Amino acid sequence: MKRRAVIITADDFGMWPEVNEAVLAANDAGVVSSAALRVSAPAAHAAMVAAAAQPGLDVGLHLVLCDGRATLPHRHIPNLVDRSGRFPEGPLEAAWLYRRSGGLREELKAEIRAQIEKFLAAGLFLSFVSSHHHLHLHPAVIRILEELAYDYPISAIRKPCAALLRSTVRLSTSHWQRTAERLAMRPVLAWGRLRSRRFVGPDRVEPLAARRPVTEYEVAERLKRLSSGVTELVCHPGSLAPRYDGAGEAAAVTSSVVGDTLEEDDIELISYRELAEGRRPC
Repeated sequence: MKRRAVIITADDFGMWPEVNEAVLAANDAGVVSSAALRVSAPAAHAAMVAAAAQPGLDVGLHLVLCDGRATLPHRHIPNLVDRSGRFPEGPLEAAWLYRRSGGLREELKAEIRAQIEKFLAAGLFLSFVSSHHHLHLHPAVIRILEELAYDYPISAIRKPCAALLRSTVRLSTSHWQRTAERLAMRPVLAWGRLRSRRFVGPDRVEPLAARRPVTEYEVAERLKRLSSGVTELVCHPGSLAPRYDGAGEAAAVTSSVVGDTLEEDDIELISYRELAEGRRPC
């Protein structure tokens, strides 16, 4: 029977100083093994410097292709962002836009390349690729990642994301928007999962905690119920976004209760880098 292994990933690394501090503290506590870095976020430079000095923290690229600012200036990607350099706000709007071919696809590829280059310029090992609102599994984006994998060390991505999508949508939108987004994004994620077979990924991807507020005891119980194989649990410690309990998650992932549960229940904490290198529970 396969043993249980978990990758506990903190998203939005580099978004705010509070997130950076929470991620580093959680890694020091032996709970968070991986962080997803937003390279153009306000506190990204500080996150890169800190990650380079924290060898125990596995770092991946958290692509931002909607609801955020691009890496390239507007003049290089005029069909992709507005004049302030921002992408479309909603994932549905972005998903509809990125179905287009021609010049827009080339702009999208240039922006993804720029985010990868900025990540690698910090001297970090690119362990995996994920994305804001899971758009790395969009058909156009996954094709671009396949092409760029010949030029860059992209071997692992976050997949599947259905459970994570349900949680994200539930926390951030009204009922009708939630229903529309779930129905529209479900086939996108399903197609992306099939197309992404060349990349390594965990067996399942789920939120660290499904309810708000987050408590250390709920997270500990969540860990005890892990299925066999590799599960990625995604959290947002220190986040200031209202849809997340950043303070609660920061407390949970630095808690001795959670750390002790990982040890006492014989749960192997691994990173995306170990997964990409072929280390799986057996």
